[in-house]
Amino acid sequence: MKKFFTKKVITFIAITILSVLFVSIGANTSKAQLLTSSDQFYRAKVIALEDVKVKEVSLDDGVSSISSKSVYFKAEFTNGPHKGKTQTMLQYIDYMYAVQPKTVEKGDSIVVSYAADPASSQQTWMFIDYNRIHYIIGICILFFCLLIFIGRAKGVATIVSLLFTAAAVFLVYIPGILSGQNIYLSTIIISIFIILMSLTFLNGVNIKTFCAVLGNIGGLAVAGIFALITNQLLGITGIVDEDCLFLMYVNSAHPLDLRAIVWGSIVIGSLGAVMDVAMSIASAMNELSETMEGKSAGKMIKSGMNIGKDAIGTMTNTLILAYIGGSLSSVLLLVASNKDPLYLFNMEMIVVEVLQGIIGSTGILFAVPVTVVIAAYLYNKPKKIQE
Repeated sequence: MKKFFTKKVITFIAITILSVLFVSIGANTSKAQLLTSSDQFYRAKVIALEDVKVKEVSLDDGVSSISSKSVYFKAEFTNGPHKGKTQTMLQYIDYMYAVQPKTVEKGDSIVVSYAADPASSQQTWMFIDYNRIHYIIGICILFFCLLIFIGRAKGVATIVSLLFTAAAVFLVYIPGILSGQNIYLSTIIISIFIILMSLTFLNGVNIKTFCAVLGNIGGLAVAGIFALITNQLLGITGIVDEDCLFLMYVNSAHPLDLRAIVWGSIVIGSLGAVMDVAMSIASAMNELSETMEGKSAGKMIKSGMNIGKDAIGTMTNTLILAYIGGSLSSVLLLVASNKDPLYLFNMEMIVVEVLQGIIGSTGILFAVPVTVVIAAYLYNKPKKIQE
């Protein structure tokens, strides 16, 4: 037991060091020339309301209606060069929009910036939004505590792997894309790193992890190839929405390949679900290896595929529902506009969403047999080879 515990700790430390090196080196080689902005944002706390000015307009029927409201309040800066100072600020509410933030109240924590008053065009300290960072931090801490409480050591490993995954994506992958690196190669490298790092953190270095890694890479490779073929077949341009148009001008020296970005989004989006299925099947095959009487590769493959069928059904639904949930507002708007189905299902935005769900599910489909066959073969090798 002591020897096993020591091996786990050494593995954990080794993977941590390697992951830190990967993120550090990747971040240094993926530095992007980002767009500069003169806008500065600061936190402030509302001390008191001072005045409210309402602007009304007369409608055709003679009835007056409120078009905008200017709320003047005093607030104290809680960070930045003005920390501790108080200042009169403005919250401008335009009723042209159906949804507006609530009027500020004493004690509210807000985000402010020195900007132009929409009503007079004069520069003043403006309310931008409510400060929600402390709530987000609290929710994350609660989530991490639940992970540790329920998962114990595995919970700690999950948190560490989650942090490294986020670091790899936001410090290496995204800056690499913006700096003009090959998106296809970057996606493959980041995906392999996340697979190896996450599964090794959670399960150590053993046959089960090895099977899950190979099954995951196999399923993801099929998804990536399928995505390439469908992108070409369907004539995907990568201009899914208005944001994509702005991306074309982010790096004029190295214009971004929008089609490659769509491909990368499909692969990265399906990575988590494929990893989940591959690890579940590898764990099931490990249990079968230890408990099955008269164990053989054929019997293990048959049992593993039966288990895999259930995993395929639930995980495919999970993946499809996740994509629908992520674009629910767009789907509602398109359906509400009562567009012709011929038009809807030829819109690139809809096509890409459908592709993400189908290609991700295809990756799951192939991850199951790959993991099952590899595990059945390895768990039926002579004991000396398995060790």
